Amino acid sequence: MGFNHCYLSSIENLQNELNNKGLENFIKSYRKYDALTGPSECFRFLEQKIEEYELQQIQVVDKGENEQTT
Repeated sequence: MGFNHCYLSSIENLQNELNNKGLENFIKSYRKYDALTGPSECFRFLEQKIEEYELQQIQVVDKGENEQTT
């Protein structure tokens, strides 16, 4: 069984990857890892983007529910 590890090198690299992949694919790519290491500011950046993504998902669900009730 493998262990997938990723080193978060810099916020600039994360931002470039986010710009290239889009938020959904960016988040999904990091959720595949078993472990992440790197500077704490990279973790804060990643956590912020995860929160943004989850908020978007909640809004999509809420919008769908509102459309069904009207």
